[in-house]
Amino acid sequence: MNEKIICQNCQAELYSLQRSLTCPQCSSNSVEFLFDSLNKYLKVNEKEKGIWRYRSFLPNFTKTITLGEGQTPLRKALHLFSNKIDLYLKIEGSNPTGSYLDRVSPLMVSDAMSREMQSLVCASDGNLGASLSAYCAAAQIKCFCVTPKSTSPEKRTQMSAFGADVIDYGETIDDSLDLAKKMIEKGRYQATPEFNILTIEGAKTISFEIAEQQQTFDSIEQLDYIVVPMGSGGLLYSLWKGLKQAKKINLIPSKAKLPKIIGVQVKGYDTITKSFDSGDPLQDSTKKKLVKNQLADAIMVRNPTFGEKAIESIKESNGIAITVSEKDIISASKLLGKKEGIFAELSSATVIAAVDKLTEEKILLQNSSVLAIITASGLKTSRAFQKSTTQDKKVESFRSMGTKVEILRIIDSGESNFGYGIWKSLGQSISLQAIYQHLKELLNTTLIAELESDDRQKKYVISTKGRRLIEKMGELEELLV
Repeated sequence: MNEKIICQNCQAELYSLQRSLTCPQCSSNSVEFLFDSLNKYLKVNEKEKGIWRYRSFLPNFTKTITLGEGQTPLRKALHLFSNKIDLYLKIEGSNPTGSYLDRVSPLMVSDAMSREMQSLVCASDGNLGASLSAYCAAAQIKCFCVTPKSTSPEKRTQMSAFGADVIDYGETIDDSLDLAKKMIEKGRYQATPEFNILTIEGAKTISFEIAEQQQTFDSIEQLDYIVVPMGSGGLLYSLWKGLKQAKKINLIPSKAKLPKIIGVQVKGYDTITKSFDSGDPLQDSTKKKLVKNQLADAIMVRNPTFGEKAIESIKESNGIAITVSEKDIISASKLLGKKEGIFAELSSATVIAAVDKLTEEKILLQNSSVLAIITASGLKTSRAFQKSTTQDKKVESFRSMGTKVEILRIIDSGESNFGYGIWKSLGQSISLQAIYQHLKELLNTTLIAELESDDRQKKYVISTKGRRLIEKMGELEELLV
């Protein structure tokens, strides 16, 4: 197949070994592979497995490597949104190192091997670093990973286990990119996704697989939507490019409509969504104050390299862009686990949060066919998930404490000092049995004391410790919520 490196902006045909996204002639970030002979007569190589079964639609390398990546499961959701839409899940966490980036690494490492390079560098928030480290280990190429401080311990462990040199630099991936640019020396391959056009070629194989796999489902006459997390915007653009190529080579029937693309970002790192909604150019947010968001670290990108291409892809597909909150992500991650038996990276759970939001707003119509890309395994950020769950428990504990404080206030004000009276003062909002349990716990912690009385009815008085708790409650609420 005739492949070329073309700048889509100035149409210049570039050096065949160029991998940079930036055109050396017009300086735009518009460089891509162009395949002149993509047509319906090209076939998938049934003798090969994983992404290499699409070898005819990928750049050519003299040496290739694989760890068994690709052909990830696509299955219909068992319970999620079952009375509203038909939801399908593409589970990329089943790749060798647990993320969709295992489709990208074999191309870049194969390229480095073909060029006889001995070392490789990447800036990564963790998933690509973990993936490249594994493939470099298999190829016996030295791997340097520049990671932001927000990178999860689990991902760092993966990189170290595969023998990579891990270099901490900056608060976000944008900072790490700056150092990765400076680390390119003779013999060191640049494998950072934002600087290497092979990223798009590897990720587009997800679309080829979807095109093949959906044919095995009788329930999918037409796939209406694909929901994708957005950080740099590269994955979304790759999927749309792959879908168009899949139709060109007849993996998708010529009469079928391509699905609409829904891009999802997390609040605080949603420049693509804001630009899409407003129609304004992407804003440079490098100097803006960082939003403290440690949960969706894989999509914490302030200046998305592929942002404009992602917006163009969403518009071309007649899709939409949406922002979700950390709270939405946590709830969605739990739903995915409890309803579908899938433990997803928190960044991946954004797609379920988006589907939830869009079904509630009736943007996703009844019985629509929706495919969500679950980009990575939850084992990548298990500590962050545990931390968020623990925080939920703290909030529940606080709410329980709030009831106790209300009881203390009722006793201190003289409004009532016995169980039934306190229950009435609280408007019977909880059971009488719960009131007695709270009183027992308040006694055990010496926040109240029992009054001596000849009456069989137990009565209580607040202690000095209890009054101090009431006074500090406002401050405590700010700390816990």
